[in-house]
Amino acid sequence: MVFLLLINISSVYALSVSKNDITIEKGGSERIELYANVEADIKRVDFTLVFSTYDIPAAFIANSALIDTNPDGITHSVTLPEAKSGKILLGTVDITSKQDATETAGSVSIHTASATTTSDEKVNLNAQTINIKLGTPEPTPTPTEKPSEPSKPSESSGEVDKGLLAKIESKLVDIKLAKNTFTYTVELKDNKITELDLKPIAKDDKTKVEITTQKIKELKNNKIIITATNGDTKQTYSIRIKRKNDVVIDKGEFKADKSYKTKWIIMSVILLIALAGSIILTKKK
Repeated sequence: MVFLLLINISSVYALSVSKNDITIEKGGSERIELYANVEADIKRVDFTLVFSTYDIPAAFIANSALIDTNPDGITHSVTLPEAKSGKILLGTVDITSKQDATETAGSVSIHTASATTTSDEKVNLNAQTINIKLGTPEPTPTPTEKPSEPSKPSESSGEVDKGLLAKIESKLVDIKLAKNTFTYTVELKDNKITELDLKPIAKDDKTKVEITTQKIKELKNNKIIITATNGDTKQTYSIRIKRKNDVVIDKGEFKADKSYKTKWIIMSVILLIALAGSIILTKKK
């Protein structure tokens, strides 16, 4: 019993982020990786993500290999396609700063987190806080020694990037591609924008790139879809568009029900017939 107790105490169940303290410029952005560190096989991770000021908003973007059942909310439930253990890349926390921000600092809190094991046991995970300052980031120091050869990607640093696009250029919105992430959300800085100018750039000339309409009123479910194809490999990038200070409703899901007009006419006719009948019966009496 004592031996089993020691094993349970030493088991690791924790959240971690690639950075806890960052500095970004006004109008700038940064992407922070969020991991679950577990020693037992898990099938789901739940957590709540909130930011302290609307001047520096943040959003969670799930790893493309995982499924977030509530991508637009503050509570997230990230499901794994198959149970795993170790250091699992859940996705990224995308942090942006408004160009006209008045706040000089903010924070992102990731709390009320838990992992669900294959035996449906729910284990609490520690909270994480990302502290943000607005200013000029310190330049990366120039190495004085001869750089060593790059190490091979390990499981702890995530998988090798399998994306076919090198970048997505735009003068109207800022999209920074993340490793093995194919779903993004961007907010229009001006609600008067009627059409975007996304220009996807492939990593090589053999990749064929197609993009759906970029006219805001013609978007299906408020999304622009970019399809990249190279031989037998095909990848789809989904860019969800949000208007500034606006709630986005998926188009096409709501259709006005006009059948009530026909039903009302039929009921009116039945009532008139019943009224006429009652009048005739009254006169006969």
